[in-house]
Amino acid sequence: MLPRSAGILIPLFSIRTRDNLGRGEILDLAPMIDFALSMGHRVIQLLPLDETGPDDLSPYSAMSVMAIDPTFISMSGLPGVGRVVLARAREAVGRARFVERPIIRSAKFPLLERAYRASRARGDQRAQFDAFVETNSYWIHDYALFRALKERFNWTSWETWPAEIAKRDPEALALARRELADAIEMYSYWQYIAHRQWSEMRAYAASRGAFIGGDLAFSPCHDSAEVWANQDEFDLSRTVGAPPDGFNPKGQRWGLPLPNWNAMRAQGFKVLRNRARHASTLYDLLRIDHVVGLFRTFNFGSDLAEPGVFTPVNEHDELLQGEEVIRAIKEEAGATELIAEDLGTVPPWVRASLTNLGVPGYKVMQWERDWGHGDEPFISPAAYPELSLATTGTHDTEPLTVWWRAQPIEVREKFARSLGLEGKVSPRSMLEESARFAILAALYAAPSKLVIVPIQDLFGWSAQINRPGTISAWNWTYRIPLTLERMRRSRAILEDVAKLREIAIRSGRFA
Repeated sequence: MLPRSAGILIPLFSIRTRDNLGRGEILDLAPMIDFALSMGHRVIQLLPLDETGPDDLSPYSAMSVMAIDPTFISMSGLPGVGRVVLARAREAVGRARFVERPIIRSAKFPLLERAYRASRARGDQRAQFDAFVETNSYWIHDYALFRALKERFNWTSWETWPAEIAKRDPEALALARRELADAIEMYSYWQYIAHRQWSEMRAYAASRGAFIGGDLAFSPCHDSAEVWANQDEFDLSRTVGAPPDGFNPKGQRWGLPLPNWNAMRAQGFKVLRNRARHASTLYDLLRIDHVVGLFRTFNFGSDLAEPGVFTPVNEHDELLQGEEVIRAIKEEAGATELIAEDLGTVPPWVRASLTNLGVPGYKVMQWERDWGHGDEPFISPAAYPELSLATTGTHDTEPLTVWWRAQPIEVREKFARSLGLEGKVSPRSMLEESARFAILAALYAAPSKLVIVPIQDLFGWSAQINRPGTISAWNWTYRIPLTLERMRRSRAILEDVAKLREIAIRSGRFA
């Protein structure tokens, strides 16, 4: 069980160190954990690590929800990748804050192939590799074949492949496995390296009294290994989305296939159980993305004029389904603690159900308001339940400083008054450093067992990780403005670190 704690929300790709190749890497978690602990924060909360295609940036639309994206693998110490070779790769990538994904792939993948060839020639890791494949046989065989076929067919959708492969004829798959044996083994080896490095970071975090949080994306994307391997468990004629809300008044189409809930139930929720069991080997706590979609899934047909509908269609069946699915996830997650992302258009009975199941939901302080009251006052964090995660935002929301700047003075006044911060926060000015720390202190004092805050809000930065409903080269590419090495030498950053540590200690979240 996690103690009362504070944590930092930061995507792995956002971490910058002196040594990584254009985006955060697995072994960067060690200095990130040390930096977090120096400010009294025990938890590093990440976004999904799932592998995406060459041109896909969103970790919530992955080519596989089981495989770790190979671009996260740290190159240092891999067989066949010496210092000179690695230095050349770093020079090719450059030191820019933003590096495009194709550049990272073109720099890393040849090195990963080099490591695979060197490892196979040496043969000293064969037993460990074989054991890894055996342990992960429930997903890695389908994944590695799918990954090799994507290369063979120039990254076209699996639905356009020859029919016998698209429909998984056993003889056709057996022939493909023989023809692509080397590529299949290489992609399996890359996963072996990624998971070995991840195990090192889990052990490092445990030795330091820190915890790593992960994110269970709602669904694999249409063109993914898991959908290809389990076609009967998805309705490929419909796409999942979100009903109209503040982000998009027309609703959102996400392009994810609609789970065939009846077929999944008949299979004992095999795919979801496999995902939860696998996640339990990676994380100490697990955020369930879009949890309301497990109760009732908003979905669309191919006709763009057709309005979306909920599946199931009535509240009784929705409640039964959601609780059945979450119980299955809990069973497989074991000691890994669950958090429900219960934001957006969520019926009150969903949150009541989560409470009964012992799964904490979110309390985003800017959105916690008494909407039934005339002047809609904000709810003080002091009133949050212990079974909750308190925060200033998510990867989809604007940072606190940006939100403050956009609010009318009267809203700022309500916010400050509701938090008991009159005199500490000036509604008529921009969010000064002292006001930001006063707001954070009020949040950290909440009864909520967990407080996990986006790193931007800890330091007053204004960049946003993702803007929902938009397609942009800047979505899902955010990197912190300085390397961790430079942050630990910056007087201004270290002053903020000391203040954050004091807040964490004073609120009983760090000892």
